[in-house]
Amino acid sequence: MTVAMNVDGDRQFTGDDRAFPVAGTASSEPHFERVAILGVGMIGGSVAAAMRRRSLATRIVGFGPPPSVADAAGLGLIDEAAERVDEAVTGADLVVLAAPIPALPDLLRRIAPVLSPRAVVTDCASTKQSVIVAARDALGPLAGRFVAAHPIAGSERNGPGAARADLFDGCKLMLCATETTDADALAAVTALWVALNAEVVPIDAARHDRLYAELSHWPHAVAFALSAAVADSEFADDALRFSGAGLRDTTRIGASSAELWADILLDNRVAALASADRFQHRLDRLRDALQQADRQALVDELAHASGWRQRLNGAA
Repeated sequence: MTVAMNVDGDRQFTGDDRAFPVAGTASSEPHFERVAILGVGMIGGSVAAAMRRRSLATRIVGFGPPPSVADAAGLGLIDEAAERVDEAVTGADLVVLAAPIPALPDLLRRIAPVLSPRAVVTDCASTKQSVIVAARDALGPLAGRFVAAHPIAGSERNGPGAARADLFDGCKLMLCATETTDADALAAVTALWVALNAEVVPIDAARHDRLYAELSHWPHAVAFALSAAVADSEFADDALRFSGAGLRDTTRIGASSAELWADILLDNRVAALASADRFQHRLDRLRDALQQADRQALVDELAHASGWRQRLNGAA
């Protein structure tokens, strides 16, 4: 792997009470000789497609369940479909973990014996604290080669057929370094995501998990619950014919993979439950105002929500 970095402007990024050094803006794009992508669904497949678009790798090897890895090869996302994880990782200078969260600890244990001492390992998981612990436990003396990352990109679709080379264009990439992260590994992952047109945002892992419980994990649960409530109503079939953009927009992410989101919610359940409590509080206030026919209270609740949502429009 070669990574050319302009380190003249090295800077400190602070996550909660800790600061981690991150190399400055890359002066040229990184290039990896062999990239192993473990999990070639929408996210892993998009990493492969985006790297191929920018010619960031000489060879991309995929590993995963036979149907998906075969599909990824057939779609031209990867150069080789490995039958075993050690086969994929041996000789790789970059390993990207893009498998479901429950699979990550076992994958990390399985790659440890064949991992090159200078290889860089990163992930794309939606939660960060658990995978950092898993990497520390599995990789031992090579734990500093692991750089936890979370691209804020995706859709309700899944599988390699949903992969897009432009999926990460303009997205935020949350980067969770620790005090033991090797500086060159951190620089390599930073350069990778800059080359993929993402905005790299360093953040402490604990803060990341609390933040995305609020911004993503619990909102997905709400969309699932709303979809289920409509599905249980007498108008379930009529909704398929007569609903407008409002219901479709509100429930779009409720079409996401149930298994994927069950795993994310369980892995981040403490923070997700805290978000659920805040949501329940506001829902109760709305319901009480409606029950009491208190128009002003209802307007106040709706206006408070609308004001923040309009700010979100302006931030887009």
